[in-house]
Amino acid sequence: MTTVTTGNGRADFSEAALTLLFSLVLGALGGLVLLGGGWLLVNTSVGTTLAHALALTEKTPWYFARSAGTVAYLLLAGSTIWGLLLSTKLIKDTIPAALSLAMHNILSWLAVVLTGLHALALLWDSYYTYTLSDLTIPFIGPYRPGWVGLGIIGFYLMFLTSLSFNFRKQIGQKRWRQLHYATFGVYILATLHGVMAGTDTANLGMQVLYWGSGLLVLFLTNFRLVAGKVGRE
Repeated sequence: MTTVTTGNGRADFSEAALTLLFSLVLGALGGLVLLGGGWLLVNTSVGTTLAHALALTEKTPWYFARSAGTVAYLLLAGSTIWGLLLSTKLIKDTIPAALSLAMHNILSWLAVVLTGLHALALLWDSYYTYTLSDLTIPFIGPYRPGWVGLGIIGFYLMFLTSLSFNFRKQIGQKRWRQLHYATFGVYILATLHGVMAGTDTANLGMQVLYWGSGLLVLFLTNFRLVAGKVGRE
């Protein structure tokens, strides 16, 4: 595949770079707000007063981490399922391609953001003592390091595949699709992390979420393979 560099190509690259920079700045600001807000609540009298007013307790970070993790998994499952629907062309005739891809991109980035918040909230967990190293380096944390480590790896892959949306034209459609297959790995790693490390795994609602999304992803993947095979015959 030969790529011709044009003025439009440079403009597309600049736009993608600006989008990436904007996303990174927003993510960094969100992390700083969460870290700074947590420090103020714990270490200042004003923060203590505010925490009492908002009925925040030492278990609040744990509840927040669990909630954010559940929402992040919902968004990831939704992004994976939506991407499969796009690839099987089941919704091609009803939703414009640009809108469909934008929705896929938004779901993916929202999953990244919520996963990041899910991890950062654990810095204030009162039961386990987490550090930034525990949350960014796989397999060294204090709680089920193997399964949590798979979740960390899944987060990095999720960030990579989400980032690829901004450089799809520069990468090329074929290479972008090949890179996007990593989404299956992200979904599998996130599911293993949730099932094996999540404290809500025994909850009926979570079991329905894991089984329901898993079976739907499996069905759509097989449908895509069969449809592709029939299309080539």
